[in-house]
Amino acid sequence: MVSCPVIAPGSKILVTVCRQFTSPGILILFFIHLNMQGRWKQVIRSDFFRNVATLISGTTLAQAFSILIYLILSRIYTEEDFGIFGIYMNVLSITIIFSTAKYELSILLPKSERDAVNLVGLSGVISVSVSLLLLVIMIFFRDLFARWLGNGEVSRWLLFIPLSTLLVGSFNSLRNYSNRQKRYRLIAGANISQSLGNSLTKLGLGLLIAGSAGLIFGVIFGQIIGFIYFFFFHFRSNREKINWISIGEMKQLGKQYNLFPRYNMLQGLINNISGALPVFIISSFFSTAAAGLFTFGYMIVHRPVNLIANAFYQVMFQRFVEKQHRNSSILPEVMLFIKRNIQILLIPFILIGVFAPELFGFLFGDKWIEAGRYTRIILPWIFMVSLVMPLSFIPDLYKKQRTAMIIDSIRLAGRLAGLMAGVILKNIYIGLGLFSLVSTIMILYSLLWYIRLVKKNLPVKESGPILKVPDE
Repeated sequence: MVSCPVIAPGSKILVTVCRQFTSPGILILFFIHLNMQGRWKQVIRSDFFRNVATLISGTTLAQAFSILIYLILSRIYTEEDFGIFGIYMNVLSITIIFSTAKYELSILLPKSERDAVNLVGLSGVISVSVSLLLLVIMIFFRDLFARWLGNGEVSRWLLFIPLSTLLVGSFNSLRNYSNRQKRYRLIAGANISQSLGNSLTKLGLGLLIAGSAGLIFGVIFGQIIGFIYFFFFHFRSNREKINWISIGEMKQLGKQYNLFPRYNMLQGLINNISGALPVFIISSFFSTAAAGLFTFGYMIVHRPVNLIANAFYQVMFQRFVEKQHRNSSILPEVMLFIKRNIQILLIPFILIGVFAPELFGFLFGDKWIEAGRYTRIILPWIFMVSLVMPLSFIPDLYKKQRTAMIIDSIRLAGRLAGLMAGVILKNIYIGLGLFSLVSTIMILYSLLWYIRLVKKNLPVKESGPILKVPDE
């Protein structure tokens, strides 16, 4: 692992994450920080600098390509197309919660490799079962769901939800197992393949087929590519471990980690319904085009933030589980992560918030200026997500899933009330503003709660002051 001579103690996390998801802007700010501290020459001579080419290649290129593709997609697809696509993706965000019963989150926790393999097997069995059940449900009830969602055209696309649910559930399980094995280059490769397959298919089909088909098929093709990338690697390198999987052990581990389906699954369902509310309510009470504008703006800003936040989540979860096994404190790294994130992201978020409508109009065309206005309203929420999402595993470490679920339930109620206020007042800006305000306040509360949890669960040997300066 490449070490960083400047940022400590979280440098290993930063560098490992950069191997997967490196933002050029973050690297530039990082090097400016080094130069101001007089460490530039030291870094040039370090292994870190020699690996910068590796850090900024891979996923950075895929991210940049995806954003560039949207310069074209915004001129190929209409607001209504993105509205239907947004409905599909938000329905999927709900069904994937059931795809593994959240057992994929437990794969990193056991000390035994055999137990981890059986948890992967358990997650796979649940994914197949849930997807088959969803297929039956969608065959008979998709028209009813489409009416509830306020858009009859989405009915035919709901038939593809079971396939996407299976692919995403399997992808997440294999990604977490790869994370357990510290195969970060593999995870980066899978994400790059998924992103490129997704973007190129959207572009190609958008030029050939009118409507939202290209957007939806692009996502499905990317999901297939990402799953195949993981599957064939693990089938080759871990084939002998398949014999470890047994029904008895899967049942035993299912009981041992039953907090995940009991609380994490319900919490995830609440959280994802909460996140899907804007698209569902805007589509039902305003218009599919308005839902498309929201979806477009949300994807442009949230996608890079989510990729980086997910990278930190994966690496920090794996690292902090190891530290727990060694009875070491994670508090210094948690506080450093929050501090660095605020330093790096606050100013870019403020600038985007000020100029969002103008940026969207210039980059994507005048018809997307309204998407920039929606994006400006929800930026405080997305900023808080970038701080808190990478730490959202902390309740799992201390078995506080029930409290996390209660917090998310309160957030869901507040978000729904805010959006419905906008519906009653027939003002989408008020609805989104209240949604963003409630989201920001509740996520800030979650962050403060995470910090309290870590402080209350310090190892015995470190339960005193974190840093103590000796007398001269």
